[in-house]
Amino acid sequence: MRWRILKTLLHKEALRHATNRGGLALAGLLVTASLLLAALNPAAEKDKPATLVGGIHHCIIWYEDDSDWLQHLRANVPAGLRANIFIQQLSQPVGLDKHIHYKTGTGGIEIRSMPALDGTPQYRVYVRYPEGDRAGMAVYENWFFKETQHFFHARATDELRARGVDAERVLPSPAVDDGLWDKRQAYQSLYDRYTTLTNGSPSRHAIPVLEMRERAVVGGALNLRAAIATALVLFSLCFTCVYLMPSLTCEERERGLLLAQALSPATALEILAAKFLFYPAFGIILATLLAGIHNPAVLGRPFFWMSLATLSVGTLGIGMTIACLAKTQRAASLGALCYMLAVALVLIVCQQNNITRLPSLALEYHAPHILHATMTNQLQPDHWWNLLASALLASGWAIVAVILFRRRGWQ
Repeated sequence: MRWRILKTLLHKEALRHATNRGGLALAGLLVTASLLLAALNPAAEKDKPATLVGGIHHCIIWYEDDSDWLQHLRANVPAGLRANIFIQQLSQPVGLDKHIHYKTGTGGIEIRSMPALDGTPQYRVYVRYPEGDRAGMAVYENWFFKETQHFFHARATDELRARGVDAERVLPSPAVDDGLWDKRQAYQSLYDRYTTLTNGSPSRHAIPVLEMRERAVVGGALNLRAAIATALVLFSLCFTCVYLMPSLTCEERERGLLLAQALSPATALEILAAKFLFYPAFGIILATLLAGIHNPAVLGRPFFWMSLATLSVGTLGIGMTIACLAKTQRAASLGALCYMLAVALVLIVCQQNNITRLPSLALEYHAPHILHATMTNQLQPDHWWNLLASALLASGWAIVAVILFRRRGWQ
């Protein structure tokens, strides 16, 4: 690598962008949007998180010990909720007051075992939901408590029949409403009536004691303002590296400028290095400006800079791959648009159909997670895995771009 040649190529890229009024106008619009977001909501750090479109996509039923109760729940999941409800056993014991971290758009119902009371099993049931989206758990709660009521009512009925009691007459199934207090009251009524009908000597294993509670779970909701800022930062990188760079590169190819550079003393690696130096730097500067307007504190977080560096290399690799495969400027612009729409469509389809492995192969799946985490300063161990996966994907895209450019990119 010769610095004098790299300096000339970088100067050429800067001059081309200085004359690209459309790109400068869109960059200005992004900065204006970020300024308006900050000016119209200056006290956003005090706001409650708000969810974006979609609400709670999945509900996880956590349990510690398997039982007939859990088997009944598995067998009675409605067809319309089978892709959204997961019944999973905790891999290790969790204390009663310990919280489980939930991913964005995910709620949960946790069944925690408590010490037996005079031989009667006891459970504590937590209803977890993203803060600001209590109503999103309604459909899952209705199913859970309805089936729980049916299961234990059937068990109590069988016990009463064994004692010679007309269970259908003395213990009809009560209607269960939507509110959690109604569910608690209905279950307590069932327990009290069953205890009374057995003359104070009920079977200790027929009906356990359920202590029902609810609490908003931290980390399950998107902060609306941070989500918009995250989208602006991610869009700035995609605009610079995935859309603008392929378009300008193909324009150079159409006008013969790229071939002239290849015939000059500059090597293919130097031409490619200039683009890998200029476009990520341009994208990082724009992204930093947008993020700093949203929250200046984010600029002091190392995770933010690692995320920007990784995503800029990955998006540039995608853009250079498109530029090498496209023959004209129009094909490059259309290819970039088709790529972004196709990835967005695949991610939405996978999310709605609970396909978990395929989205992890897309850089665009990990990018919002790590950017939103650093914007809100809510880093979790999973976000470091997202960053590692992003780095591997970015390296893969960069290698593919280098191979394609050396073979056919300058032609």
